[in-house]
Order: sequence, then C-alpha cells, then structure tokens
Amino acid sequence: MSSREMVIMSDVINVYIGMGRMEGEGDWPYLYPKPNILFKELRDKRNSEGYGDNFLFCPAVTDKFKKTLVFENAMPSKYEYNFKNGQKIIDPISETYLAAESVRDPSITTGPTIKFGMNYIFFADQPLDASFTPPYFHKPGYSKHGVVMPGEYNIGKWFRPYIFEVQMWDMAGEFEIGEEPIFYVEFRTDKKIKFNYFNVTPALYHYAVSSIQVTSLFGKGQTLAERYLRFAKVGMREKILTEIKKNLIE
Repeated sequence: MSSREMVIMSDVINVYIGMGRMEGEGDWPYLYPKPNILFKELRDKRNSEGYGDNFLFCPAVTDKFKKTLVFENAMPSKYEYNFKNGQKIIDPISETYLAAESVRDPSITTGPTIKFGMNYIFFADQPLDASFTPPYFHKPGYSKHGVVMPGEYNIGKWFRPYIFEVQMWDMAGEFEIGEEPIFYVEFRTDKKIKFNYFNVTPALYHYAVSSIQVTSLFGKGQTLAERYLRFAKVGMREKILTEIKKNLIE
C-alpha cells in the first residue's frame, strides 16, 4: 500500500453498527430498524421560505447533524411499574412489549432506571468518540415518562453494547413507548464516516459483554482510559475487527 493510499484511508473512518441480537439469545432483526441521518430528516422538513437565516445552512449545525444518527423503536410497549418502598415491579400491560427489568437500585431519588431488551453495538477502525443523547430534535411520546440514559465513549478503543435504558421521572406509574425515535448517536470527528452494518454473532456478543464484565473483574472505579488500555493490551481490537468483517451485511 502506498503512502498516498494510507493517507486517503485515514481520512475516512469506518463505523460498524451491529443490531439484531437481544440479550445474546438469538437474532431479532425486526426490532432494529436502520437509523437515519439527522441532517437528512431535518432537510426534508426545511422551510422553503428564505435562505440566509435557516440554521440548516449553518456549518456549525450541519457538520454536527450530518454525523448524528437517529435510532427508532419498532415495537410499541406499555408497562406499569412501582419502585416505592423497596419494590421493583415492572409489569407489561400491552399485547406487544419488550423485555424490561431493573438491574440496580434507583441511582437518584426521583425514579428508577429501567433497562429494555435492546442492545446496539458500535465499533470503529480508528479512535472515535461517540456521544449518546436523547432525541432532542424529535418529540417522542416516551419522554413524558422518562429520559434515555446519555453517555459517551471511544468506540475505536472499546467494544461494548449500548443498552436502551430509561431514567424514569417518578418512582411509580406507567411507561409507554411507540414506534418513535429513542436516541441519537453523534460521532465526534472532522473526518468522513462510512457506516457499515454487521450481524452480531455469539462471539461478538461475548466480546461486548466481556468488556462490561471487566469492571467487576478488576474492581469498580476504573477510568475509561484504564479500560481502553486493557482492551488494547489483549489485542481485542484486532479480534473484533476480524470477526466483524466476516459478518458484514452487504
């Protein structure tokens, strides 16, 4: 490979997105619609009147939105929950519903964090920070009950699932979610991004879960930098990229 080819390749980051595996128990592709680019969604709604004052022509906005993906829920679900007086009750009350559970005591006094049975996995062939946020340019119905948990980590240095978790506003009540946007992912880079999709094999799911289990293995309080270093020392990046490339969806 020539030095010129290496420079060209380094200007593009491959982002690999894995969806379709639910708690490692088989493939559920219909629960995982492909995401949309936020800029394209907003461009389709652009006000045709005027030009100069439209924020969709501002590079500070468009550069951000062109590298932000919108992920949607495909299965409407409704639940009743009660976490008062030490209870941990989550009961589905709709015909269709996602698996839901609470894996920890409430972190704040306003309400519990409920984990839903959807896992998304992101990886990149170069260091790349990914920021997970609520869908701030949409108005999802579920937001009246709670907010999706935000976060940020380097998807080129760590391989773990992003789990759909919602921090509830109340300790008891109802939670309902429809076919609607549930979270955004912004990729923080000035480089071009090529999005690729892959099937999450049992091996890849195992790699992702083991990244989370490192916390319990080496003790709480580890920084992200420490986790990235352990990931690099055992050659996980190479193992994962090899497995992903064998399972790309063309």
